Amino acid sequence: MIKNCLARIGCLALILVVVAGGWLFRDDIAGWWDRLEITSASRPSEDLAERATGKLRAMVSSDGPRRLDLSQAEIQSLLTYRAEPMLPAGISEPVVELRDSTLLLSARVDPRGLEGLASPEVVERLFSDSAKVVVELLPGVVAPGVAQVEVVTLQAGSIVVPSMMVPWILESIEMQGVETTGVMLLLPTPGRVAHFEVAAGKLVLELARGESD
Repeated sequence: MIKNCLARIGCLALILVVVAGGWLFRDDIAGWWDRLEITSASRPSEDLAERATGKLRAMVSSDGPRRLDLSQAEIQSLLTYRAEPMLPAGISEPVVELRDSTLLLSARVDPRGLEGLASPEVVERLFSDSAKVVVELLPGVVAPGVAQVEVVTLQAGSIVVPSMMVPWILESIEMQGVETTGVMLLLPTPGRVAHFEVAAGKLVLELARGESD
Protein backbone atom coordinates (compact mmCIF):
# COMPACT_ATOMS: atom_id res chain seq x y z
CA MET A 1 0.00 0.00 0.00
CA ILE A 2 2.73 2.47 0.97
CA LYS A 3 4.83 1.78 -2.11
CA ASN A 4 1.74 1.98 -4.31
CA CYS A 5 0.65 5.31 -2.83
CA LEU A 6 4.09 6.81 -3.25
CA ALA A 7 4.48 5.45 -6.76
CA ARG A 8 1.02 6.44 -7.94
CA ILE A 9 0.72 9.84 -6.29
CA GLY A 10 4.14 11.25 -5.49
CA CYS A 11 6.08 9.76 -8.37
CA LEU A 12 3.32 10.53 -10.84
CA ALA A 13 3.51 14.21 -10.03
CA LEU A 14 7.28 14.14 -10.40
CA ILE A 15 7.25 12.28 -13.72
CA LEU A 16 4.59 14.47 -15.35
CA VAL A 17 7.22 16.64 -16.98
CA VAL A 18 8.81 13.89 -19.06
CA VAL A 19 6.36 14.69 -21.82
CA ALA A 20 6.16 18.39 -21.05
CA GLY A 21 4.44 19.70 -24.11
CA GLY A 22 4.93 23.21 -22.84
CA TRP A 23 8.50 23.06 -24.11
CA LEU A 24 7.22 22.19 -27.55
CA PHE A 25 5.24 25.44 -27.52
CA ARG A 26 7.76 27.52 -25.58
CA ASP A 27 7.86 30.24 -28.27
CA ASP A 28 4.10 30.73 -27.86
CA ILE A 29 3.97 31.03 -24.09
CA ALA A 30 6.39 33.81 -23.34
CA GLY A 31 3.88 35.37 -20.96
CA TRP A 32 3.45 32.29 -18.76
CA TRP A 33 6.02 33.20 -16.10
CA ASP A 34 4.12 32.70 -12.83
CA ARG A 35 7.09 30.94 -11.27
CA LEU A 36 6.49 28.51 -8.43
CA GLU A 37 9.04 28.38 -5.67
CA ILE A 38 9.42 25.60 -3.13
CA THR A 39 10.27 27.11 0.24
CA SER A 40 9.94 23.99 2.38
CA ALA A 41 12.12 24.13 5.47
CA SER A 42 11.05 20.74 6.78
CA ARG A 43 13.78 18.57 8.25
CA PRO A 44 13.11 14.96 7.28
CA SER A 45 14.03 12.18 9.66
CA GLU A 46 13.85 8.40 9.80
CA ASP A 47 11.66 8.67 12.91
CA LEU A 48 9.12 10.85 11.10
CA ALA A 49 9.16 8.52 8.10
CA GLU A 50 8.47 5.56 10.37
CA ARG A 51 5.66 7.44 12.12
CA ALA A 52 4.04 8.33 8.80
CA THR A 53 4.46 4.74 7.59
CA GLY A 54 2.71 3.54 10.75
CA LYS A 55 -0.21 5.88 10.07
CA LEU A 56 -0.58 4.53 6.54
CA ARG A 57 -0.46 0.93 7.72
CA ALA A 58 -3.02 1.60 10.45
CA MET A 59 -5.49 3.19 8.06
CA VAL A 60 -5.51 0.28 5.62
CA SER A 61 -6.04 -2.28 8.39
CA SER A 62 -9.59 -3.56 8.87
CA ASP A 63 -9.99 -2.01 12.33
CA GLY A 64 -7.76 1.02 11.76
CA PRO A 65 -8.65 4.71 12.07
CA ARG A 66 -10.76 6.27 9.35
CA ARG A 67 -8.74 9.49 9.30
CA LEU A 68 -5.17 10.03 8.17
CA ASP A 69 -3.35 13.31 8.65
CA LEU A 70 0.24 13.89 7.59
CA SER A 71 2.30 16.97 8.34
CA GLN A 72 4.65 18.50 5.80
CA ALA A 73 7.63 17.12 7.73
CA GLU A 74 6.10 13.61 7.71
CA ILE A 75 5.43 13.74 3.96
CA GLN A 76 8.94 15.04 3.31
CA SER A 77 10.36 12.23 5.43
CA LEU A 78 8.38 9.68 3.40
CA LEU A 79 9.72 11.19 0.20
CA THR A 80 13.30 11.26 1.47
CA TYR A 81 13.53 7.91 3.26
CA ARG A 82 10.89 5.80 1.49
CA ALA A 83 10.12 7.22 -1.96
CA GLU A 84 13.49 8.54 -3.17
CA PRO A 85 15.17 5.09 -3.29
CA MET A 86 12.24 3.90 -5.48
CA LEU A 87 12.20 6.85 -7.86
CA PRO A 88 12.99 6.06 -11.49
CA ALA A 89 16.45 6.89 -12.77
CA GLY A 90 16.70 10.53 -13.76
CA ILE A 91 14.44 11.82 -10.98
CA SER A 92 15.91 13.00 -7.67
CA GLU A 93 15.66 15.50 -4.83
CA PRO A 94 11.90 15.25 -4.14
CA VAL A 95 10.59 18.10 -1.99
CA VAL A 96 7.09 18.87 -0.72
CA GLU A 97 5.49 22.04 0.60
CA LEU A 98 1.97 22.33 1.99
CA ARG A 99 0.18 25.60 1.29
CA ASP A 100 -3.24 26.87 2.39
CA SER A 101 -5.22 24.41 0.26
CA THR A 102 -2.70 22.94 -2.18
CA LEU A 103 0.59 21.10 -2.03
CA LEU A 104 3.69 21.63 -4.14
CA LEU A 105 5.86 18.71 -5.22
CA SER A 106 9.20 19.31 -6.86
CA ALA A 107 12.07 17.19 -8.11
CA ARG A 108 15.18 17.43 -10.24
CA VAL A 109 14.58 15.72 -13.60
CA ASP A 110 17.51 14.69 -15.79
CA PRO A 111 16.24 13.56 -19.21
CA ARG A 112 19.45 11.64 -19.86
CA GLY A 113 18.62 9.21 -17.09
CA LEU A 114 14.92 8.68 -17.75
CA GLU A 115 13.85 5.24 -18.90
CA GLY A 116 10.67 3.64 -20.19
CA LEU A 117 9.31 6.75 -21.91
CA ALA A 118 6.70 6.55 -24.63
CA SER A 119 8.64 9.05 -26.76
CA PRO A 120 12.21 9.29 -25.43
CA GLU A 121 13.49 11.08 -28.53
CA VAL A 122 10.98 13.91 -27.92
CA VAL A 123 12.05 14.31 -24.31
CA GLU A 124 15.74 14.31 -25.20
CA ARG A 125 15.13 16.97 -27.83
CA LEU A 126 13.06 19.21 -25.56
CA PHE A 127 15.28 18.90 -22.47
CA SER A 128 18.89 19.77 -23.09
CA ASP A 129 19.79 19.56 -19.39
CA SER A 130 18.32 18.70 -16.02
CA ALA A 131 15.56 20.96 -14.70
CA LYS A 132 13.74 21.54 -11.45
CA VAL A 133 10.12 20.49 -11.95
CA VAL A 134 7.32 21.77 -9.72
CA VAL A 135 3.69 20.66 -9.77
CA GLU A 136 0.93 22.25 -7.68
CA LEU A 137 -1.84 19.84 -6.69
CA LEU A 138 -5.29 20.51 -5.21
CA PRO A 139 -6.72 17.50 -3.31
CA GLY A 140 -10.47 16.92 -3.29
CA VAL A 141 -13.32 14.41 -3.47
CA VAL A 142 -15.69 13.63 -6.34
CA ALA A 143 -18.85 11.53 -6.12
CA PRO A 144 -19.18 8.78 -5.12
CA GLY A 145 -16.43 9.34 -2.55
CA VAL A 146 -13.40 9.13 -4.83
CA ALA A 147 -10.17 10.95 -3.95
CA GLN A 148 -8.82 13.20 -6.66
CA VAL A 149 -6.00 15.66 -7.20
CA GLU A 150 -6.23 18.52 -9.67
CA VAL A 151 -3.07 19.65 -11.40
CA VAL A 152 -3.24 23.41 -10.81
CA THR A 153 0.16 24.33 -12.23
CA LEU A 154 2.98 22.40 -13.84
CA GLN A 155 6.34 24.09 -14.25
CA ALA A 156 9.69 23.01 -15.69
CA GLY A 157 12.49 25.39 -14.83
CA SER A 158 11.07 28.85 -15.54
CA ILE A 159 8.46 27.65 -18.02
CA VAL A 160 4.90 27.17 -16.78
CA VAL A 161 3.06 24.64 -18.93
CA PRO A 162 -0.31 26.04 -20.10
CA SER A 163 -3.31 24.34 -18.50
CA MET A 164 -4.55 23.31 -21.95
CA MET A 165 -1.48 21.06 -22.26
CA VAL A 166 -1.89 19.27 -18.92
CA PRO A 167 -4.55 16.74 -20.07
CA TRP A 168 -2.31 15.71 -22.98
CA ILE A 169 0.61 15.24 -20.60
CA LEU A 170 -1.43 13.19 -18.13
CA GLU A 171 -2.85 10.99 -20.85
CA SER A 172 0.68 10.25 -22.04
CA ILE A 173 1.57 8.60 -18.74
CA GLU A 174 0.30 5.17 -17.81
CA MET A 175 -0.11 4.66 -14.05
CA GLN A 176 -1.81 1.49 -12.90
CA GLY A 177 -4.82 2.18 -10.69
CA VAL A 178 -4.94 5.91 -11.47
CA GLU A 179 -7.59 7.32 -13.80
CA THR A 180 -7.20 10.61 -15.65
CA THR A 181 -10.04 13.00 -16.44
CA GLY A 182 -8.66 16.20 -17.93
CA VAL A 183 -6.52 17.85 -15.29
CA MET A 184 -7.87 15.53 -12.57
CA LEU A 185 -6.32 12.32 -11.29
CA LEU A 186 -8.59 9.82 -9.52
CA LEU A 187 -6.67 7.93 -6.84
CA PRO A 188 -7.14 4.46 -5.34
CA THR A 189 -8.00 4.43 -1.62
CA PRO A 190 -8.94 1.74 0.92
CA GLY A 191 -12.58 2.90 0.97
CA ARG A 192 -15.04 5.63 0.07
CA VAL A 193 -13.56 9.05 0.86
CA ALA A 194 -15.34 11.73 2.90
CA HIS A 195 -12.57 14.35 2.97
CA PHE A 196 -9.28 14.76 1.14
CA GLU A 197 -7.72 18.17 1.61
CA VAL A 198 -4.89 20.31 2.88
CA ALA A 199 -6.07 21.89 6.12
CA ALA A 200 -4.31 23.45 9.11
CA GLY A 201 -0.89 22.60 7.73
CA LYS A 202 -1.65 18.90 7.15
CA LEU A 203 -2.72 16.63 4.31
CA VAL A 204 -5.95 15.01 5.52
CA LEU A 205 -7.65 11.90 4.15
CA GLU A 206 -10.83 10.76 5.89
CA LEU A 207 -12.82 7.70 4.86
CA ALA A 208 -16.62 7.60 5.04
CA ARG A 209 -18.05 5.75 8.03
CA GLY A 210 -18.65 2.06 7.54
CA GLU A 211 -16.42 1.91 4.45
CA SER A 212 -13.59 -0.59 4.15
CA ASP A 213 -12.07 -2.96 1.64
